[in-house]
Amino acid sequence: MLYGKWRPKGFAEVVGQDHIVRTLKNALATGQIAHAYLFSGPRGTGKTTTARILARAVNCHQLRDGEPCNACDACRAILSGSALDLIEMDAASNRGIDDVRELREKIAYAPSDLARKVYLLDEVHMLTEGAFNALLKTLEEPPPHAIFILATTDLHKVPATIISRCQRYDFHRVPNDAIVERLAYICEQEGVSVPREGLLAIAIQSRGGLRDAITMLEQVIARYGAQPTVDDVRTALGQVHDSRVAGLVRALLASDLASALDIARSVADDGLDIARFTRGVIDLIRELLALVLRDGTAGRQDELVELARSRADAVPVLVQALSELARADFRLDPASPVPLEVACAAAILGPVSPSQAAPAPAAQRPAPAPAVRPGAAQPAAGQRSTALTREERFARDLYEHCKMVNPSLAMWLNGSFEVLQMDGDELVLGFQRKMPLEKVDTACRPMVEQQAAAILGREVRLTVKLIEGTSQPRREPRRGHLVEAAKAMGGQPVGKDS
Repeated sequence: MLYGKWRPKGFAEVVGQDHIVRTLKNALATGQIAHAYLFSGPRGTGKTTTARILARAVNCHQLRDGEPCNACDACRAILSGSALDLIEMDAASNRGIDDVRELREKIAYAPSDLARKVYLLDEVHMLTEGAFNALLKTLEEPPPHAIFILATTDLHKVPATIISRCQRYDFHRVPNDAIVERLAYICEQEGVSVPREGLLAIAIQSRGGLRDAITMLEQVIARYGAQPTVDDVRTALGQVHDSRVAGLVRALLASDLASALDIARSVADDGLDIARFTRGVIDLIRELLALVLRDGTAGRQDELVELARSRADAVPVLVQALSELARADFRLDPASPVPLEVACAAAILGPVSPSQAAPAPAAQRPAPAPAVRPGAAQPAAGQRSTALTREERFARDLYEHCKMVNPSLAMWLNGSFEVLQMDGDELVLGFQRKMPLEKVDTACRPMVEQQAAAILGREVRLTVKLIEGTSQPRREPRRGHLVEAAKAMGGQPVGKDS
């Protein structure tokens, strides 16, 4: 596999984590080696790779400026996987207290072929409470020849007592530019020619995970050979490449509703997947929003960037469009352009409030809209309450965004949570029932964090809590309504209570 073949062999090859690489190299060069490290961050950002480089560096016989030589006996043993003193344990599979106790028993023995024993515990957040307690004692008083490196994608699940005893390093999502440069280097070494625009499409699709990006590149090469076109790349990734994607974004920026509706209908008339087309528009708006905020430019979007800069209110316009498009639901009729048309109209004209609608005759007026509960499915746009709090609006938008991405997972957010905190880099959701809490905490976590970041415009870390009480008034069950209906139809009750 390409990812295994091009796994970095030294700190200099680690992409997008300069803040971590610089600190570790300085510590190694000065001999300030900690007994325990904690690497946290999204998947595919280099946590395990950096841990293995660190394991070689602390055992290297010819360390130079903090970089392992990869030529001495210790480095070669670790690179080949034959080093007995590098113990890698998957905490997802070995998560019990007995596994940690066995580790504690063996750690006291002196290393056999390396200067230091290195224990790499991957996905450490999967350990049980008892296993964490057993590990805590070892981290408090480790033998001088042992080093622990803990890696996790869910830092909030690691007890604070464990975190406080480790040097913590937070890995960031790799920037798209850095991913493109690394992919271009791999292509050059492999004798493959992929247009830079295609590499950028892969980088965007990977969402900051370099490992995922390299895997996607391998998929493209396997399908289309050594010289894939940009269209080949997009097809392999399942992306929509249609000039009307940029055309619709241009119409939204120009507040040109007629052009937006024409594009939506033409896409439907051509038989394209409307939902996929809409996702393509959403991806382009997100990328354009980032470029405008960062004052950047990028190839084919230069014209859109200039158009966005010509509007003083470009950012709120793009955010409003992103919110409305993410809310479009194509499940009832996947071939219909109506959800996209409605989203475009709402993005340009704004949602119609009840006060703006023409008053209906008393006999035709709809019943008052029910109270809105955070995270619940919302009534029609014309019936929405205008008195929503900031948290309730966010909860509504979060549910709608997630429903667009994965309806089956989004069901766990439908009426099941309340927003307890949404400021700063932490998003706290409260649940009254354990089942939706667990589902959101595990299966839905990546989706929720990504969609919350899209709404808030910043990266957030999800925390879920079980809360007591209910914000929904209890409704007394109806009694006797069936009897009354039967009487109205001419029925006669029988029995002693009749």
